[in-house]
Amino acid sequence: MSDVSSRCPPVFLKKTEDFERVKREGKRITTRFFNVVSCRSGLGNPRVGIVVGRRLGNAVVRNRGKRIFRELVRHTYQNLLQDHDIVVFPKRPALELRHQRLQEIWTTTLISQELMFSPNPSC
Repeated sequence: MSDVSSRCPPVFLKKTEDFERVKREGKRITTRFFNVVSCRSGLGNPRVGIVVGRRLGNAVVRNRGKRIFRELVRHTYQNLLQDHDIVVFPKRPALELRHQRLQEIWTTTLISQELMFSPNPSC
């Protein structure tokens, strides 16, 4: 059996210490639809963590929020700035947006904060 971790880099933050370090040392970005905290990781590849608190709603709503933002990360991962950890805090209005609109806001926010390269090289 092959080791999956040797083939692809870890995409998502898992350890509490990593989340705490990013929250303590990171730069904060606030939008109407989500908050983002980011800092350098020293690992060479970007990692993302998603934190969904109870104030977002019941378990079904919280899980939907995590699924939505995991999908956003999957679509934009290849363009994320290397060597950074990013923690995302979804907000309730994000769950009411169409996926395409939320993806535009997500991409625009990360590019403007220099956490992501533009997906179109011509821009």
